[in-house]
Amino acid sequence: MGQAISGGLTQNDVDEVVGACKGAFSQEEVESLYRRFRSLDRGLKGYIGSEELLAIPELSINPLAQRVLRLFESVNFLEFVKLLAPFTARVSREDKLQFLFTVFDVDGDGLVSPDDMHVMLRQLAGSTLTDDDIGALIARGLDGAGSPRGLTLQGFKAALAGRDLGAMEVVVPSDLS
Repeated sequence: MGQAISGGLTQNDVDEVVGACKGAFSQEEVESLYRRFRSLDRGLKGYIGSEELLAIPELSINPLAQRVLRLFESVNFLEFVKLLAPFTARVSREDKLQFLFTVFDVDGDGLVSPDDMHVMLRQLAGSTLTDDDIGALIARGLDGAGSPRGLTLQGFKAALAGRDLGAMEVVVPSDLS
């Protein structure tokens, strides 16, 4: 991105961000996100780390916070916006599912394996589910997936077919300062 003018973004910067996130955010939203990014970047390093992200109350109480932090670890503004894009209503269902797959593919091997599912379910449920309960949920999740090794992206999409993804949408306030 180009040089910031008076602590803000240039029009070229905004255009680059809007293009990189496939129009998921308007110019006003990009500017608002930039102000939020700068407030999180306490050391004005040009990137935000895990500790700074945990300053977001909604994230700090999320059971998947540690998993999400790994995706956002030391991101610059452009990466930050691209990672937030799947949480908007303007992003396709396909892009949302791709992002969710990345979150659930804990080891990054291109497959949501039973081990990946176990990690995610444990993070989501804490101690409320026994290992047997988690095993039963994993078996149900893999039922009909075609592979006991886990779910490919296509299998993951099929498993979530017809599921409402509206709960993963957020609205960017335009008055962040």
